[in-house]
Amino acid sequence: MNYKKMLKKINDLSFYMKSLTDEELRSQTNVLKREIKQKKSSQQVIIKSFSVVREANRRVLRMYPTDEQILGALVLYDGKIAEIKTGEGKSLISTMPLYLKSLIMGHAFLVTTNDYLAKRDYVRIGKVFEWLGLSVADGTNNFNSGEEFEANKKKKIYSADIIYISCGTLGFDFLINGLAERQENHFISSLDFALLDEVDEILLDNAQQPLIISGAPKVQSNYFHIANTFILLLKMDIDYEFNNSENQVWLTEKGIEKLKNYFSHSNLLDKNYFSLYQHIILALKAHHTLKKNRDYVVENGQVKLLDSKDGRILDGTNLQSGLHQAIEAKEGVECSQENQIISSITLQNLFRTFRQLSGMSGTVKVAEEELIQTYNLAVKRIKTHKKSNRVDHAPQKYITTQYKLNAAIKKIQEIHEMERPLLIIAGSVETSELLSLMLHNLAIPHNLLNAKSSVKESEIIKNAGNLKSVTVSTSMAGRGTDIKLTKESIQKGGLAVVITERLANQRVELQAKGRAGRQGEPGDTFVFESLEDEIIRRYISEKVQNYYDKNKSSEMIIKKRLIKRCFKKAQILSEEQAFRQRVKTVQYDEILKIQKKKVDADRQKILEIENVYEAIEIIKSNIPVALKSYLFDQEQQSDAKFRRFILDYIDYNFKLTKFSRELNSTNKKIEFVQAYFETQINKKREFINDNVAFLKYLKICMLKAIDSSWSKQIDALNQIRFVVQHRAVAQKDPILEFEKEAKNLYDLHRKELSGLLLANVSLSLLSINKKKLTVTFP
Repeated sequence: MNYKKMLKKINDLSFYMKSLTDEELRSQTNVLKREIKQKKSSQQVIIKSFSVVREANRRVLRMYPTDEQILGALVLYDGKIAEIKTGEGKSLISTMPLYLKSLIMGHAFLVTTNDYLAKRDYVRIGKVFEWLGLSVADGTNNFNSGEEFEANKKKKIYSADIIYISCGTLGFDFLINGLAERQENHFISSLDFALLDEVDEILLDNAQQPLIISGAPKVQSNYFHIANTFILLLKMDIDYEFNNSENQVWLTEKGIEKLKNYFSHSNLLDKNYFSLYQHIILALKAHHTLKKNRDYVVENGQVKLLDSKDGRILDGTNLQSGLHQAIEAKEGVECSQENQIISSITLQNLFRTFRQLSGMSGTVKVAEEELIQTYNLAVKRIKTHKKSNRVDHAPQKYITTQYKLNAAIKKIQEIHEMERPLLIIAGSVETSELLSLMLHNLAIPHNLLNAKSSVKESEIIKNAGNLKSVTVSTSMAGRGTDIKLTKESIQKGGLAVVITERLANQRVELQAKGRAGRQGEPGDTFVFESLEDEIIRRYISEKVQNYYDKNKSSEMIIKKRLIKRCFKKAQILSEEQAFRQRVKTVQYDEILKIQKKKVDADRQKILEIENVYEAIEIIKSNIPVALKSYLFDQEQQSDAKFRRFILDYIDYNFKLTKFSRELNSTNKKIEFVQAYFETQINKKREFINDNVAFLKYLKICMLKAIDSSWSKQIDALNQIRFVVQHRAVAQKDPILEFEKEAKNLYDLHRKELSGLLLANVSLSLLSINKKKLTVTFP
């Protein structure tokens, strides 16, 4: 698509569109629907539809998209990512591709990073689509506390032409939809087109964090505090090794021997004791790979995770596979309850289910290679409407944190005396609080914005552009929200951004800098870094370490070129490590995705069952698998073993003590069980006395079995994923090892599923009270 030629033709239509009455302009939606149905030239349809929406924006929102905004909209419509700088009107740009994609593809989603932004854009922008005759829905999680989830409410949302929603809400809705117990409870009909706002945050920064639907509590392990006590006795580089750059920790041979002696067991790596070994590794991970006030905070006796990118508290999110409880043991707080995982999905897998994606962000071009590789999404950079007047000053590099912060504070004082607004970016909660203390000592009034004060975020950001305003923040500062300057602030030189640490990746750094100089306003950015910054220490080389050891008392700026280069190199290494982790997540996810597809197909098959006979036949077909699996050991095919099978899966009250000699083969036993099963199931059918209700009962029993089996599979795969990482030490590919183990586990759980199906149908207790059927599963 030639975007500039398309832009010219859209501009040529602008006078004609302005000449139409409101009624005539609104009628263009139906005209376009007919033209799409008649398969008119796609180029003509794009030109016309963009012209219609552009004019509608002028009349409804009093905003007329600029040429640059039209170019950005064309890129988005073309299924690509548009890099659009902060303040260039992404919400307005999105109206054009959303409108046409909804007409052509069906449902168009505008997906944001949080519910606040989704609701804001729905309220502010959604009226344009309604004015043009399309249905628009607020998909944010607006259920009142304690209100029951209603599929009908969700159906109305997901049937709209255009849906404004956050990635988290969409993900949980997707999981809930997949657990529907009746066909009519499905509320997501199709995932057609999604336009992702802050696309890099959604598809890269948050890609690995799984969204999880939790079930009943697990049996709580008592190893967490024991493991935490033990690892405090170990010495690094002797009993265990820690790879800082890869963020991996493992026991050495000496450490394993110490473990065996401490617990008085010579075979602790045997599968019977593996759980204890696993808890030891979890404890080491908790102490060395996760840091307080960087990765999590402790608040009111609870460990709360922090978003690695913006420092916000991730409410309701816990680390999986026992790592969260290991941190709690480390911090000396009560260990929270681990819950069973009923269903889960990563954002990577969620958005790969859409027919087409596009996205926009102010800092995404630097990640284009990864986005092409993972999602087949190219990035096009869109010019700003006004030339940028921001000045990015050369970073000042120091040896120690003390001298770096002293220099940063000196610059902050200088800018504050000019009465310019200041945004100071810290790399962690701890550093933000230290900077706040230093400013207090200098009597400089300021606001502190970090994970502990995020409730005040919107108010703080609202005032951050005022004259003399000083805001100290982690990198969370109002992503998706512009800092608006007063006229006086602009006259004084605009916003100054002071970054006090080498940040983990270039995109975060550019995002922070992008707060200044929006829409042609003046602005400056200053960066202060030291060899003690987290990212530098993680990837420090021997030469740089020697330089640091010799010169750490110097407060001078680093001028040696070799040392200066290590800052950028460390950031690149950090980005490469994060990229490798995301690639691994995709590879692990792909294996999970294949298995989940089979499970979803099984669920759908059950939901589509139309009569009782069909349901019973499906259940009976599982009897041979369940029985053969139970009697796998030929030597144990005794009458007692066979009787135990019937007691465990068919009838708690089975009393036959002797079997006929005719039951001398597995096939004869299968026939007996199938006949006995039918007798038992007919009793339940007579009790319920309603074929519709009985069919519903059979379906729920089967779905419950499938969901329970899949829950076990997810939990097992999480454990296996943890285990196979350490096989790399033995020169084995962790991904291949995971694939092999995952298949074995899947086959095992499929066999167990047959028994679960039988038990749920046969052994569930039924009661009817006021015409309501209650089922208690075994």
